[in-house]
Amino acid sequence: MKYKVLLLTAALVTIAPLGSLAAGTSLSAAKIEQLQRSAQLGYGPAQYELGLAYAAGDGVPQNLQLAVFWWRKAAENLDAAAQLQLGTAYAHGWGVQKNMDQAIYWWQKAAQDGDRAVAEQARLLLDQAA
Repeated sequence: MKYKVLLLTAALVTIAPLGSLAAGTSLSAAKIEQLQRSAQLGYGPAQYELGLAYAAGDGVPQNLQLAVFWWRKAAENLDAAAQLQLGTAYAHGWGVQKNMDQAIYWWQKAAQDGDRAVAEQARLLLDQAA
């Protein structure tokens, strides 16, 4: 039962960022190109946003493996929102093999590195995973 609650909560955490892309206008080709340039230069927020675009298929073909690739890059750049997303991808097996140890690792990083809102979401997921 705990595992089902964990996955439901993880899905709710994940829906908010993905929904924000889907609810707005689609990303333009120019915006995607700008994100790709910035992401390739190592800019964490662009890497995270590019991951969201690939996860949602917004302005690019949907590709969960590329979404995870960019979230990992951003997470390694201490982007806590990306750490939270990466943990959620591992919890669900989205674009990666399902791995709760990795999910917990990235959620712990998000709890440490994140602003208040992200840290609270990460702690909630960690509490439910325990």
